[in-house]
Amino acid sequence: MKTTARKWAGKPSNIQTKFVKSADGFKEIKGLPKSLTNLEIKQLHQKNHPNDKNIKNPNKGIYWGKRGFQDDLLDEFYETHVYTFIDANLNKGWVSIGGEEE
Repeated sequence: MKTTARKWAGKPSNIQTKFVKSADGFKEIKGLPKSLTNLEIKQLHQKNHPNDKNIKNPNKGIYWGKRGFQDDLLDEFYETHVYTFIDANLNKGWVSIGGEEE
């Protein structure tokens, strides 16, 4: 028979376990987590990230690099082809402009 009661009734669900190093190994400490104010959270975060100046770096982002051989081929393709309707069903495709087959 199933019950709807909590498995560990009467015990808090947010117990925090810490392991502290001692002379004879690690010691387990259980307890409820300390409630922090927003100011304390901010100060802890700043302590964990001391070099963070909160300034956006304009040098970050996508680096596209120099134009290469593939870019030149693509430019040549665009000069010699046009994207247009190719049949009566209004399907589109690339058509060579010069009439020269590839």
